[in-house]
Amino acid sequence: MKSYRIIPVNLSDSSKLDSRLEHRRTFNLPNCELNIFETFHKSDNVILSYSGGLVVSSMMRGKKVMSVDGQEAFDFLPGQSVILPDGLTMNVGFPDADENRPVQCITLTLDWDTVHKNLDYLNERYSNHQAPFEWKLDFSHQHFENSMELVTSLNKLVNLSMEEGFAKEAIADLSLKVLLLRLLQTQNRLSVNSNQPMYDNRIQPAINYVHKHLTEKITVEKLARECCLSQSSFYQYFKSILGITPLEFVLRTRIDHAKKIMADSSVTVTEACYASGFNNVNHFIKIFKRLEGLSPGQYRH
Repeated sequence: MKSYRIIPVNLSDSSKLDSRLEHRRTFNLPNCELNIFETFHKSDNVILSYSGGLVVSSMMRGKKVMSVDGQEAFDFLPGQSVILPDGLTMNVGFPDADENRPVQCITLTLDWDTVHKNLDYLNERYSNHQAPFEWKLDFSHQHFENSMELVTSLNKLVNLSMEEGFAKEAIADLSLKVLLLRLLQTQNRLSVNSNQPMYDNRIQPAINYVHKHLTEKITVEKLARECCLSQSSFYQYFKSILGITPLEFVLRTRIDHAKKIMADSSVTVTEACYASGFNNVNHFIKIFKRLEGLSPGQYRH
């Protein structure tokens, strides 16, 4: 999957720091604290914990190896984020960090009252009373690849934290609302891929149709019909839940299927193209490169 990365900020001068392990710069926004952490030397078994709100952390540079609350460790890399409730303990390692390869990440701590108020607002204003759907955070998907929309929101907050101006607080308030929505949409897409839906089951018939008819021509009209909605209502509703259009979802599902097929080295790129529902190899390569950042041939090697 193509990696959408937070834009790194200028590094601190390590020669002037009291500590070169998780050096911290703090910026306060309304109902949110933004921290930039930097590490300039290798270290293992660093114990970290956060309190006071919802924690969203995203890597900018380097590599961490993290274990959350005693669970299996994972590599935390640029292009990825983690979302955590407060109070959890993390064991963090910096296996490659040095002066030439520093580690840099941002961590946002969002006030819980603000998070709950925004979730309540979404459920009151944008709920679907015909399905048991609820806008909520899913901590079973704590570590994930960034979406383009999520990175855009995070970059805005990083830039905003370093600005001055009379409108800063108002913009920050709106930006936090957008960030929370992008987090929810990103998690909904992860749920689709993991077959553990937390998203609105009113769009489930469309999801099922895409998977069953992947090699056929799929239109918004057909998908809307599966959900017993008008095309315009279905289109808007689908995008609000997953953050992407129905046809973009079809393309991403086809590319995911092609990647699975190409795990078999005997399958050619052309065969993977047609077996995934594309009818033009050049178009397949173009879409694959847009979504994955690599051509199919490069991806295999």
